[in-house]
Amino acid sequence: MKINMKMFRRSNGFFYVRYYRGKEQSLETKDKEIAKELFRGLEKDYLAGKLLHLQNYKTINLGDFRKKYVETFRTGLSKYTTYHDEMSLKLLAEVIGDNTPLSAITSQSDKKSKIEEFKTVLLARKVKPVSVNSYLRHIKKALNNAQEAGIIEKVGRIKMLPVGKKLPRILYPDQVDKILAKAKEENISEWLYYMLILWTGARRAEAEGADWSRISLDHDNIRLIGKGNYERVVPLLPPIKAALEPFKKDIGPVFPKQHLDTYTHHFKKLVRSFGIEDIHLHNLRHTAATYMLKSGIDIKVIQKILGHASVTTTEIYTSVLDDMIKTEMSKFEYK
Repeated sequence: MKINMKMFRRSNGFFYVRYYRGKEQSLETKDKEIAKELFRGLEKDYLAGKLLHLQNYKTINLGDFRKKYVETFRTGLSKYTTYHDEMSLKLLAEVIGDNTPLSAITSQSDKKSKIEEFKTVLLARKVKPVSVNSYLRHIKKALNNAQEAGIIEKVGRIKMLPVGKKLPRILYPDQVDKILAKAKEENISEWLYYMLILWTGARRAEAEGADWSRISLDHDNIRLIGKGNYERVVPLLPPIKAALEPFKKDIGPVFPKQHLDTYTHHFKKLVRSFGIEDIHLHNLRHTAATYMLKSGIDIKVIQKILGHASVTTTEIYTSVLDDMIKTEMSKFEYK
């Protein structure tokens, strides 16, 4: 059976794997022998997924598929991504049953697909539309992977729920100063974690996964491993470089291992102590992006720093900046 995978080395010296449709994954090593060993493991995982299609696709049910999905199709991704992959498929199974044929999930033959049933149940449980859409995206990715591996013939349309446009919330400089000051008093590691997000625009999982082997204080940069295991290099400006220097090691994680939600809960508790509501950990990334734009950094540069696939995603921060200007101008008066 043909395995559509290829290992190659980039100019940065690191080895990568290219899958079908141009998808790439870093092997995070410059050692050719180690890269070969990792590649052989990925080939076995890929082959395991391809072999599933030898069964009649109509007999493969959701339960069979979701047990294998993460370990077969989602190797090399962040714990955060794979957790939400598993959670989304688990929720779907709770609603429609593990015995549902995989090919029937998006079928319209009964006038109402299993996906529509899933949406109805979640909304009845008071799950927010934006959260339902997040689950749907993970489910859609799973079904697309099943189609590409030949496990099912076709994935029907999965329509997202309408969600009103809501601009990202950001923190103002005085709020950032208060939050960082208190964090530094209470937990120096979490203070450094918040600093890294604020000065690089990293996602929370990217910051949590920071490793000293990918940080060069001599060259003032950090290599962040983002969505899809893509790597990008972000400059380290003086404030974050100075914050990192006292803790510098040659290798190993920058932060002690704990669940991402632990960081989120601690941050929420911290901001609420200042009477700040409706601000989450991810808002630090929004804050960083908005102030990059306010500082005059070109939007294409910001797109690259944030790791956005499209500049359209980055352009939302121009609206945030406009909104911030309006808020500030509302204070204008003649006394």
